[in-house]
Amino acid sequence: MLYPRLAHVRELLQSNRLIRKHLEHRDRELALLGMVLNRLPDPLRAHCRDATLAGEVLTLVLDSPAWLTRTRFLIEDLARSLQGEGVAKISTQVRIPGEGDAAAGDRAGPPIESPKAPNGGNRLSVRAIAHLRGAADGMTDPALAEVFRRFANHHAAAAEAAVGDGRGESQRLPGVEEKLAPEAN
Repeated sequence: MLYPRLAHVRELLQSNRLIRKHLEHRDRELALLGMVLNRLPDPLRAHCRDATLAGEVLTLVLDSPAWLTRTRFLIEDLARSLQGEGVAKISTQVRIPGEGDAAAGDRAGPPIESPKAPNGGNRLSVRAIAHLRGAADGMTDPALAEVFRRFANHHAAAAEAAVGDGRGESQRLPGVEEKLAPEAN
């Protein structure tokens, strides 16, 4: 996308051979992105943010893992339709827009902040911890169930602290008191 008022800057940059080559490559990537966007369903178009080309591999950059998963169902058809353009393979990548990204300005409203645990990491809600424990109880693989339980127990203290501070949900975690109590030796 070229802004008319910046055309003189582009002309200046094209006078350098290396920069001109880079600009031509980027123009090709943007043209391929346009072709891909024309072939994607409407809901998916808004989440396909960029495309990069390395050799014969076109990498589509999406803004969410959920949309990346949906895109994977279309990759074979997209690759077939772009074979005439020199694209042999399509890969996908997720790049979540941050405050410093240009794509972050495309979102409406303030950035969404996730709650933080006292140690600085993300904390899970009481409801999420209960779901993890319930999922662990229903698993047939004992090793995977133990991983879910450890993960839930690891975040239980932060969730309980948030409930006590009034920052979290108003319900208590069942069985947290026993797990948080110091062990007697």
